[in-house]
Amino acid sequence: MNPVEFVSPPAKPPPDPQPPSAAEAARLLNEAWRDLDWGALVWLFMTTGARRGELCALRWSNVDLESGTLTIRRAIAQDGRALQEKDTKTHQQRRLALDAETVEVLRDHRERCEERARALGVELRPEAFVFSLAPDGLASLVPGSVTQRYSRMAARLGLDTHLHNLRHYSATELIAAGVDVRTVAGRLGHSGGGVTTLRVYAAWVTEADQRAATGLGSRMPERPAGSEMERVRRDPRSARERLAVELLERIESGVVPVGGHLPGVKVLAAEQGLAPSTVHRAFELLREWGVLVGAAGERPTVFAPSAVVDRPVETASMEPVEREPARPASAAEQAASYFTVVVRGPGGRRYPARVVTGSLTDPETFRAHLLGIARMEDPEIAGDGDAWIGDYEIEVVPLASPNQAPMVFRW
Repeated sequence: MNPVEFVSPPAKPPPDPQPPSAAEAARLLNEAWRDLDWGALVWLFMTTGARRGELCALRWSNVDLESGTLTIRRAIAQDGRALQEKDTKTHQQRRLALDAETVEVLRDHRERCEERARALGVELRPEAFVFSLAPDGLASLVPGSVTQRYSRMAARLGLDTHLHNLRHYSATELIAAGVDVRTVAGRLGHSGGGVTTLRVYAAWVTEADQRAATGLGSRMPERPAGSEMERVRRDPRSARERLAVELLERIESGVVPVGGHLPGVKVLAAEQGLAPSTVHRAFELLREWGVLVGAAGERPTVFAPSAVVDRPVETASMEPVEREPARPASAAEQAASYFTVVVRGPGGRRYPARVVTGSLTDPETFRAHLLGIARMEDPEIAGDGDAWIGDYEIEVVPLASPNQAPMVFRW
């Protein structure tokens, strides 16, 4: 007789999810965007909550950018060095709605993949993997390598976290946004176990799923538009980016004055030999940079370009000035210049949080951020001067001290 047969096994420890905070998620994304393909993958981990094998197995045929959805059908399993494509963990496929920003991230990623394939004379077929190191996209990423790269990135930032915590991040952010647990379980692909609401998620509906995507998208950290603009100006990688840089140079040189208008979409498409959709997307990029303003569908107006405004202006001096060599900023000094800011408008309206650089000894840096964020969110106020700024305020929290009470600036 074996006495072990009569012993009850110890209870499983209670789950203890430890998702990254909003500030940590912003730091991780800012670091990931140094490589645009890697940044797109980390972004998708956060917004979908998919497992690593599921995103490694995602193919372009599973992505519908027009309807803003993707379908999780398969997963990549790793056995030593051998890779095998198999069913998902629950042996069920699921269809996820995507927010507008995630659709744009995937659209940009698709354009980069197509350009690389064309440059090497190969075709990017529908069955190509969305994330692949092969130019034709026919080889998937290795799940273990994805985990190792993420761990190295987190270690460089001094964060004790791992890739699976992004599933916890997605779930907790959805719940914080007011999404019901059954819909959260459906998006994550939970088939049951433990909690009743997670066990009966089959009835989740498209409307709730779309609300989940929009809620999560509104809580995602802002993509680093400033650093991305500098990268595009230095190294444009697509027809859309090259056109945006060319139009920006026309504005900066005075060929197109502030308050004027760029040529129409059809004119630019014929002039550049591009599709009208590419011109439209170049205009959208200029809107993101704060160069163009105007409602969608209207002819955009040239606004004071951020590429010019953000450049430091040196005051001329009649006397030569001796200056000490610049001292490189320490890591602590660099960290102290990053802040999480939230702008509040009339009626208590709260705009999405952003990570910016600034100085507490120079509140005017935050005034500039307030102006830029408010004008980006409400383009109709762009031409009304700055008198409206009295109705707005900005909350500032050091990125290095996320639990600190916010400082509020008003003008």
